[in-house]
Amino acid sequence: MSTHYFIALPMEEAEFERVQRGILPFYSYRRTYRPEEFHLTLQFLGTLDDDEVEAVKEITRDVTKVTAPFSLTFQQIDHFGRPDRPRVLTIVPDSSAELTALTGTLRRKLSEEIASLDRKPFVPHVTLAKKWDTGTIIPYIPPTFKIEETIEAVILYRINPNHTPAYEAVEVFPLQRSEEDTWRSRLKFLT
Repeated sequence: MSTHYFIALPMEEAEFERVQRGILPFYSYRRTYRPEEFHLTLQFLGTLDDDEVEAVKEITRDVTKVTAPFSLTFQQIDHFGRPDRPRVLTIVPDSSAELTALTGTLRRKLSEEIASLDRKPFVPHVTLAKKWDTGTIIPYIPPTFKIEETIEAVILYRINPNHTPAYEAVEVFPLQRSEEDTWRSRLKFLT
């Protein structure tokens, strides 16, 4: 089995888990994300050779060095797939100029370097659950919530499908900050 990679923003706010616990009883999923797996994918990379992994690291490092930390606000549940049996249950962020700029720059530079890059449109979301199981959604009133997530780093993840958690941080790229803050951030995600 080949190793797949992706670049994402880690989501650390405990409110994601609270919202997830509150709405999952109304759905039927085979795969429920654990709090340590919550992330917002910026770019799925698929299978990469060693040279491509190094190129991704260099590009991501260059982009994050000139990107200041920013915040995202999440207030809405959404899904992919049929409304009565959505294949993916998500929380989506409000529109963000900073997220759009970061993602646009990163994806453009990656596509110049990696020919086989996935070019699906960017749809920002945090996955709560996926792989519909049986039945249909039980009618419910979606909860109101407002999650504020401070974005301070971008992470290159490796997917390990037979492990828990399935996503392993390969390298952490802190957004523009002091040298001391940079090392603190890296240690937080790599330990």
